[in-house]
Amino acid sequence: MGTSTWIIASVFLLTLTQARAQYVNTTCEEFEKNARFDPFEIVDSKWKIIYFWSPTVEPRPVIFSLLARKRLDRFKEVVNALEPELRPEWDKAAFMMEPKPGVQVVMLYLGTAGAFRGIVKFEQRHKDRPIPPPLIKLADLRFKLVDRHMAMMCCEDMTAFVLSRTKEVPSSEEECLQIASKFGLKGVSGRSHFYLKSLTRTEL
Repeated sequence: MGTSTWIIASVFLLTLTQARAQYVNTTCEEFEKNARFDPFEIVDSKWKIIYFWSPTVEPRPVIFSLLARKRLDRFKEVVNALEPELRPEWDKAAFMMEPKPGVQVVMLYLGTAGAFRGIVKFEQRHKDRPIPPPLIKLADLRFKLVDRHMAMMCCEDMTAFVLSRTKEVPSSEEECLQIASKFGLKGVSGRSHFYLKSLTRTEL
């Protein structure tokens, strides 16, 4: 299974079972051109996905935080023990994303604004006891800020997500589309978070 499948599975529910497909026509090179991004601007709030180009999304808030030394050291210890051949450039660690309980993604700065290599630690809490060790995967991610909104793109499977702070979530489909259009993402399968509300619990 490809690297991008794991990050999207970790970050946005149910993608583990999806085949790889292209959801946006915008390339990562196009998306990151002239991008503005500063981790310090996103760690003050919880974020919610309001528009997405992907099979489905995790409806819970996404948490971003700066990395305290002790927290990074604990993360490094697990990754280095389970996947010693990865040898990440830990000195480039910029921030952490927690898309759901049991999932942590440390972002390593790639040298361009908004460009990061994500190291994903995915706890296998759904497994029977004894619970196996976490899964460790890599992902090539891009972030961009426009006004008070953010977009994230996964370069492997060309999925993309637009997020707003949970206290500023749009109240209409039209507003979601208007915000999403600011990021220049092109695709035919985009949907807003109102789509999730229209689904039954079984479909989710």
